[in-house]
Amino acid sequence: MSMSGIEALASAWARIAEETEFPADYEGTASAEAHRASEAIQERIREYIVASKDMRLFGLLHLLGQASLGMEQALWPQEYERITRAAEKALRKADDPNAKSYTHEEVMRSVQERIDRARDKPC
Repeated sequence: MSMSGIEALASAWARIAEETEFPADYEGTASAEAHRASEAIQERIREYIVASKDMRLFGLLHLLGQASLGMEQALWPQEYERITRAAEKALRKADDPNAKSYTHEEVMRSVQERIDRARDKPC
């Protein structure tokens, strides 16, 4: 007898959760361990999507991302607020009519210069 779709999904999730050390006793409360495992699972899904170009898992990736974000807010509220303020400040600067605009070529040249400098630095 073949497995139903939901049974196959549950089986795959159980295997991945075990491999990523997702807490077996997780009941929805944010924890650093659950957050780390969630991030690892998201990375595996991203790698799969890129390798296979199979976008069917994109919705699941989005849901896991939202859950991970919620855990970040609960676990590290000061850091989350700091990042939110920095993002809002950057958006205000970008909306400034006097903001400097860069061409694609200028941006790519700057990125390449940074890569070259990073390569020249000893590890």
